[in-house]
Amino acid sequence: MFTQAALAVGLLVGSASLALADSTTIAATGSMSVAQVSSRLQAQGLTIRKIKLDDGSYKVKATDAAGHKQKLSVNPQTGDVISKGDDDGGDD
Repeated sequence: MFTQAALAVGLLVGSASLALADSTTIAATGSMSVAQVSSRLQAQGLTIRKIKLDDGSYKVKATDAAGHKQKLSVNPQTGDVISKGDDDGGDD
């Protein structure tokens, strides 16, 4: 009985950490985390609406201080903005 209970708890804990990993984009080793990139961009006056790791860079949807929606591509190692454009409201 104890072994079954311990196994059940282990499965629950493992499932919770797996769910957390699925809900947060995890960058490759040596890369900045989503939280680090988000903090860096917020320090530049942006409000982050969405951020994900895609095709080797972070894709960010943000709003600047003037209320303009932007799409950014951010280098995952340095946190530098690679490219920036207006967010046309598309779904990508």
